[in-house]
Amino acid sequence: MKRLFIACLTMALMLPLFGEYQIQPNQLMTPWGEKITPENAWREYPRPHLVRQNWQNLNGLWQYAVNERKADRPKEWAGEILVPFAIETPISGVKRLLDPKEQLWYRRMFNVAFNGAKERVLLHFGGVDFRTQVFVNGVEATDVPHESGNLPFSLDITDFVKQGENELVLQVWDPTDAGNQSRGKQVQRPVGCMYTRMSGIWQTVWTEVVPATYITGYKVVTDIDNSTVSVTLQAAGDLMNAKVAVAVQKDGKTLASGNVAAWGRPVTLKLENPLLWSPDSPNLYDLVFTLTAQDGLQDVVKGYFGMRKIDWRKDEKGIPRLYLNNQKTFMMGTLDQGWWPDGYLTPPSDEAMAFDINFLKECGFNMMRKHIKIEPLRYYYLCDKLGIMLWQDMPSGGGDVENRYHLYRQELKGMMDLLQTFPSIVMWVPYNEGWGQPGKEKTNQVMKWVKRYDPTRLVDGPSGWTDYGVGDTKDMHHYSDPRMFPVMDDRVSVLGEFGGIGFQIKDHLWAEKTWGYVSDASPEAYFARYTRQMNDLARMAQEGLAASVYTQTTDVEIETNGLLTYDRKVAKYPAAEFAKIHKVVYEAAKETRIPVRTVIMPSSQNEPLEWRYTFENTADNWMAVDFDDAAWKTGQAGFGNAGIAHDHKAARVRTAWETNDIWIRRAFDFDGDPAAFKKIGFGIFYDEDTEIYLNGVKIAEFHNYNVNYDNLDAMPDALKALKKGRNVVAVHTKNTVGGAYIDLSIIGINYK
Repeated sequence: MKRLFIACLTMALMLPLFGEYQIQPNQLMTPWGEKITPENAWREYPRPHLVRQNWQNLNGLWQYAVNERKADRPKEWAGEILVPFAIETPISGVKRLLDPKEQLWYRRMFNVAFNGAKERVLLHFGGVDFRTQVFVNGVEATDVPHESGNLPFSLDITDFVKQGENELVLQVWDPTDAGNQSRGKQVQRPVGCMYTRMSGIWQTVWTEVVPATYITGYKVVTDIDNSTVSVTLQAAGDLMNAKVAVAVQKDGKTLASGNVAAWGRPVTLKLENPLLWSPDSPNLYDLVFTLTAQDGLQDVVKGYFGMRKIDWRKDEKGIPRLYLNNQKTFMMGTLDQGWWPDGYLTPPSDEAMAFDINFLKECGFNMMRKHIKIEPLRYYYLCDKLGIMLWQDMPSGGGDVENRYHLYRQELKGMMDLLQTFPSIVMWVPYNEGWGQPGKEKTNQVMKWVKRYDPTRLVDGPSGWTDYGVGDTKDMHHYSDPRMFPVMDDRVSVLGEFGGIGFQIKDHLWAEKTWGYVSDASPEAYFARYTRQMNDLARMAQEGLAASVYTQTTDVEIETNGLLTYDRKVAKYPAAEFAKIHKVVYEAAKETRIPVRTVIMPSSQNEPLEWRYTFENTADNWMAVDFDDAAWKTGQAGFGNAGIAHDHKAARVRTAWETNDIWIRRAFDFDGDPAAFKKIGFGIFYDEDTEIYLNGVKIAEFHNYNVNYDNLDAMPDALKALKKGRNVVAVHTKNTVGGAYIDLSIIGINYK
């Protein structure tokens, strides 16, 4: 009895003494994150486009330890961590920042039952950030350490496992922004629109037992014009005598079937009157693959696809537009970053992901731009199933552009291969705002390669900033009000980012200090600004803009410019009200109206005009026609400071303006008939807030800034202020930071 007690005590001392798992305290939690337990964390099959029955979920509590990067495997474990949540997250139960000088270790036991002669054991990782080495029963299973925080990887561990219980150990290193890898918005010191880093396992880990010859993936290409679907399979094992049958099913009924004639060549199947996939009707077809090996063993795998077509062409008036399933389609969505306050890049659950998607659909959006993040595969399945189009960004990275170029191209190809089967993805976005973007030659090489590699989707020209002329679209970013590039003959004009209206909701903030590109203090003011931006967008949609992306779906950390709070507990305005104003944009986009602009009063962009100006106005009636401005100075436009002249070539600074405010006035003669125009607008370059009066009537108010001579509309009734003969225009511009500039023309607008 004494010996038994001593033996039990010795064993107890050898076991780690861990406390019970607990979600760590956090600023914000989502409703789904609050309910996470080790028993319910990510239990669904993680690869919905390639499903097998014989699998084992390894999510749950693992042991973990952190030591110096050069150190050996730890002899003791620090505690338990909930996989698949990164160590930095509160849901992980740890909430500890990992330093680039450290490495993270994981350990757990798992059971395997398989036929060693006829079956293989596969180990899958949905995502581990960044460099991963895997050890099974003390032997390294990774021939080469896996490097990517974005892409999944799989290992054949058959030769390392035994029947029954086995040990699995991971060694992970993550440099975050100290490395060259693609990392999205993770940084060691969060600020502005850069967020808290995360490291290690952040997606599902699972095992599968498969026949010795088995299917590894497939590529699907649909042709709605010919009602066909072509499927190309990939497989591993003894393929020489293997046979594969492919069946297309709907509601359990087989609609078409065929056999693989040769590996690497597609099986093309004909469908009668196929149902098309779209956001309004997200029809999906099932695929069933049956591989029969020479030994008679079968691998039965299920997948799916959607019949859809995406392209661009010129509309009835010769304007390049986007077409879904041969129908002109205005794409309107949000910048969707996929960040969560409790899981960071790991969504809490399927239900949480579906909530975001359904909210956007309820708001009337038909698209989202998945911003510099590759989601778990179940996210794309939900987009396919629920019906929303995706522009898929390649995650950005830092470091030396040339040094990281190979890894970037490798991950870009890996992303496209991984997501090829999902019909909701209609556009690839290789670069965002120059982040990690090389020069002209390599940028255009990437654009051309992406289009060759996947001709079934569109390719966004670098989204914002540095565009070298290649890509299906030319993509403007402009905050806060919407803008567009002029209509082109060979590319589509799209607005890849705008908006960013900040609105704080008390008790739902990540930090006390927050920001948005512009801010409003009440829901009424917030929605009024949003409505004005959407009305501007409607006009641009008529004039040739083909798509828009509002920033953003949710608040993220200190950003408060979401339609939802970061914890998803409050919508800043009812979804139905958003849908009403979005319907105005869709309706406007149905009819193309090409503007014909006539200069009523020129700007000083090319030839200088004289204005009266002052930096210290004290008169309330400064905008009135009969106001005596004789005491004001006379100077040539444009008016601006040294900063604007240095930063923007379009600025023509002829009169220095270095104060916060400037008031300018000038008279001009108009010999035409105001009734000859539908409305009036401007060719205006302003920085920052500007109000414009014509003959004493306020005809425009612009906020924030723009850095070119953009075509903008005046207020709807502004045309009534224009008179034949003598007119007086008066402008007030306020600048609070950075460059300062004001110059404008007045334009008469008709349509054809």
